[in-house]
Amino acid sequence: MKIKSMISKRINNNLVIKGTLILTLTGLAARILGFYNRIFLSGLIGAKELGIYQLIFPLYIVAFALTTFGNELALTKLVSEYNSLDRAATAKAFFKVCFTINLILGCMVSFLMHHFSDWLCSNILNAPECSACLKVISFGVPFMAMKGAIHGYFLGLEKSEVHGISDFLEQFAKVFVLSFFVTNVCIRESYDAAFAVWGIVIGEIVSFLYSAISFIRYHVKNSKSSHPLYSNRSNYEEKNCNANRSQVNDLSCSAPLYTDQIVRIFLKTSIPMTTNRLALTVMQSIEAILIPTVLLVYYKDSAFSLSTYGIFTGMAFPFIMFPATVTNSLSTMLMPAVSSANSALKKNYLKRLCEQSLHFCLLIGLFSTVLFYIFGSTLGTVFFHNEDAGRYLIQLSFLCPLIYLSTTLASILNGLGYAPHNLMLTILSTLIRIAFILTTIPRIGMSGYILGLFVSYLFQSLASLSKLHTKIPVELKFTKSILRPCIPFILLGILSFHLYKYLMSSISKQYSFLILIFVIGSYGTISLLPFLMNTQKK
Repeated sequence: MKIKSMISKRINNNLVIKGTLILTLTGLAARILGFYNRIFLSGLIGAKELGIYQLIFPLYIVAFALTTFGNELALTKLVSEYNSLDRAATAKAFFKVCFTINLILGCMVSFLMHHFSDWLCSNILNAPECSACLKVISFGVPFMAMKGAIHGYFLGLEKSEVHGISDFLEQFAKVFVLSFFVTNVCIRESYDAAFAVWGIVIGEIVSFLYSAISFIRYHVKNSKSSHPLYSNRSNYEEKNCNANRSQVNDLSCSAPLYTDQIVRIFLKTSIPMTTNRLALTVMQSIEAILIPTVLLVYYKDSAFSLSTYGIFTGMAFPFIMFPATVTNSLSTMLMPAVSSANSALKKNYLKRLCEQSLHFCLLIGLFSTVLFYIFGSTLGTVFFHNEDAGRYLIQLSFLCPLIYLSTTLASILNGLGYAPHNLMLTILSTLIRIAFILTTIPRIGMSGYILGLFVSYLFQSLASLSKLHTKIPVELKFTKSILRPCIPFILLGILSFHLYKYLMSSISKQYSFLILIFVIGSYGTISLLPFLMNTQKK
């Protein structure tokens, strides 16, 4: 009970830990619902229509990058900055700007996707049969954009529960509302992909409604201290703002802001982040198109090339990214915390926050490396009944610390105002991967791409650390941060693997899935808990 009380007290007193935990739990629940959704859709519309359903997502992701992602991050950063300086009214003004811009962009992109759906599907996706799906999904874009502004505002206030619950409700509505219509309203003998896409639109609407209600309830609750969002001349100078604080975004802490100043500051922050995301989305699309094409040069067999690509992208790589649910949640909460601490000139706290976050990501990454290296072959066989998936898991295991670390470093740099630098590093690292695709896959197959992934993430992590060190002298020592945790991870991993083999020899093989989950769960708890508790004590 004493340990439980101590852990609970630390979580409640640390908004970053609390927010990360909330986002992790809701993220895992959403992933499970998403997995169930795949099973449900495959039975509802069949394999062919499911393939058509999947084809529209590259364009939907581009729409998300253009209308939502950069603006949401920018708003999170600005709200955390100004809120830390007791300028709550200015933070609300930034929300109004972001919400307005997102709504306009969302409606424009929705109209273009709907009006030019035939051309986009024929010329971009090379799949004219996707046109009906694209028309349906276009209705969800404005709701996605408006919801993003609300999420950005709450994350800037370090209130992650709205974001997490909203994402969970989106997945829940996507599955169960569609299921309700199938069984009670639109009863047919067969369903097409366009009908399934309505589940996405319904999910976006439900998620937005929850977010909007949460926003209204929050401001009604705090109405006594609220101010008008803003007029042409900001008439709400925050009296609690200390005049001796440093300038934020080239404006004095006590200076009132005009509307055009608010818009200019917001766009100056959001445009690099939006450009970063768009560049990453486009380049990842190029990667996705190039890999199966170049694999054909190596294997000389179209069917085998597509099969190899499917095993890698549909089985092995998603498994490697599963622990990233934790580190991605941390990254989401880290940017507003870093931005707030940087604005308030809390240098010691900022240094400690960055070091603990990076150390935590290294711990998760190193543990995942050992886990996937030792259990990779077994995971591939038990989960996918595919030996190649297990082989790729072993090869990809060495990427884990670099992938998780680069995500966290990018969030920290965004919080410090280095979004343009992140853009440059993202483009360079993606170009490195594309170069490896073109030069190594034709010679050594998929291993060439894995090598390219390793080199690109290594470059991005080291370059990000170097940039961070110019602002904050973080310390990551080899013995303390890498060697010390690796030794128990490896020893306990080997013991856990032999325990699994012993249990499998004693119990029926039909329980292999449950036994493997139990052994890995026990291994993770015993390995990570002492290090995580020690980190929090500091």
